[in-house]
Amino acid sequence: MSLSSQQTALLNAKLDATFVPHLAPLLQPKGGADDTVKNRSRALAALVISALCEVSPDEASASVVDDYDDYGIDAMHYHASTTTLYLVQAKLKSGSQFTQTEANAFCQGVRKLIRQDFAGFNEHVLRRQTAIEDAVENCSRIELVIVHVGAGMSAHADGALKQLIAEEKNDEERLCSDYSELGADRVAIYLHDSGADARVDGTVHLKASSYRDEGRKTYIGFVALDRLVTLHKQFGKALYTKNIRQHLGHKTDVNAAIRQTLADRPREFEHLNNGVTILAERIDPKNNNAHRGKRLDLTGLSIINGAQTVASAAGFVEDQPNASIADAYVPITVIQADLDHDFSKRVTRARNHQNPVYSQNFAALDDEQERLRRELALLGVHYAYKPEALGDAADYNRVRIEEAAQALAVVTRDPRFVVYLKKEPGQLLLVEGPSYKSLFTPSLTAFRLLNAVRFFRYVQAQMRIQEKAAAGTGYERLTYKHGDYAIGFVLGKRIESTLAGATAVDPARLSGALSQPFDEARQALWNAVSARLQQADKGPLAIVRNVGEALPVLREAMINHYNLHSDPALPHVSIAVPGELYPVKLYDYLASKAPQIGGLT
Repeated sequence: MSLSSQQTALLNAKLDATFVPHLAPLLQPKGGADDTVKNRSRALAALVISALCEVSPDEASASVVDDYDDYGIDAMHYHASTTTLYLVQAKLKSGSQFTQTEANAFCQGVRKLIRQDFAGFNEHVLRRQTAIEDAVENCSRIELVIVHVGAGMSAHADGALKQLIAEEKNDEERLCSDYSELGADRVAIYLHDSGADARVDGTVHLKASSYRDEGRKTYIGFVALDRLVTLHKQFGKALYTKNIRQHLGHKTDVNAAIRQTLADRPREFEHLNNGVTILAERIDPKNNNAHRGKRLDLTGLSIINGAQTVASAAGFVEDQPNASIADAYVPITVIQADLDHDFSKRVTRARNHQNPVYSQNFAALDDEQERLRRELALLGVHYAYKPEALGDAADYNRVRIEEAAQALAVVTRDPRFVVYLKKEPGQLLLVEGPSYKSLFTPSLTAFRLLNAVRFFRYVQAQMRIQEKAAAGTGYERLTYKHGDYAIGFVLGKRIESTLAGATAVDPARLSGALSQPFDEARQALWNAVSARLQQADKGPLAIVRNVGEALPVLREAMINHYNLHSDPALPHVSIAVPGELYPVKLYDYLASKAPQIGGLT
């Protein structure tokens, strides 16, 4: 299996941003696209070293020796903690197999390295010769790693590598009995994992603690609030990775109450606060100090309930550096979740049901949302799928889950979403609901989400301009005021090729390319609404909030905008199918006939 075009684009973005800047310069650069491709291939070797050995990007990049003359070895890394020498060959070629020629070059380099024959190696290797000799001398294992993103390993390449191991194993028993093949699926996992928040390890002390170990190791007690504030300062948002929301900012009533209590009555804080819940992958209990309480060393901890408490307290300490919260304690529950992801979700959901939380907030427990956050981060975009304080300033590279849901709904083929968006927009984020499941699917790409959002932002901005220009003209102005979703639905079908692609739209190109089509779609929508107004005693808002009224308007606007008046297939696809909730065949056909607008990226 090869990487998809979208995965390849995300991988390239990751390599360019994180690893390429740390690579040694090419010894004989060719310039232009050749060097870009070569450096990305070199960076792929660094990505794998970083993932396998859990080292930083700059350290992993320093292990890369790949150049235009390297005897097939792209990276050499000695992992001291396991005394393993990794020899890596990486191929960034989608669609093609790892070939025998590539395997033979790697085998030649491995043979020379084992014999510590450095003749003919490039300058990257020779500069590190002493360190490499020490690694070969001191390692207890030599592991060969083949990385590719193409169509797998050819049989001849596999045979060449196995022959190398069989021949060299007699004299070099440290050579692993088989090579490691990391294909596109493993690279995709490494790419996904690279966007995860860093694991948080920390220590807390519980006063008046109690312990239960019936099913799950659990501690309850009271923790000094200033200790949690210290963790917040040290780890930031990573401390709340498994929570359904981040800190909501300093302007909420809850925050004001917390700050007031800390300022006036810190000793009463434990009586006035609901408490904090921590999940940890592992709890290691230590000594019970008479003054500080029971010490717990926590591995992989996350505050799943009480983020507002901790972050608000941290904000108070920052704003009032002379104030002391040493007397403030908070009730705490610490639960060992091991690596049981489903259990963690159940606890998070249950604990947060006890506080005023919107049902839509539980989208934060959907793994697809975290996947999208990580992928969008590779494109330089912050995806806020958990409620958090985002500030007042507009940010082109920030996307909220609410606007993502709206934009994705607009570019679907189901016209009922136009009505849902005006009538019941909240249902789009109900995780167990059909609307949410149809929008946030495993196949949804970061590119489709981002481009849909940027497209719909353009539509909304243009509709506000049209609304102001039509001020005082009655129904036309109301059509533009309430018609964002309708015109987005009609015009959105014309950018499907871009939405299905693997490149982010360029804002200037988007604006230029959509200027005339938008005006034509606007006129088509107004014409369709005008005709409907003559048939129904309803205004534009009532029309777009009613499926029976809105769908005929969308149908006419699409037919007019796509110039399908004479299409001979229309009568056939318009035939109603008993039991259908809407004319699926008709709207699928209209969407498929939408003339595509290019030049957006």
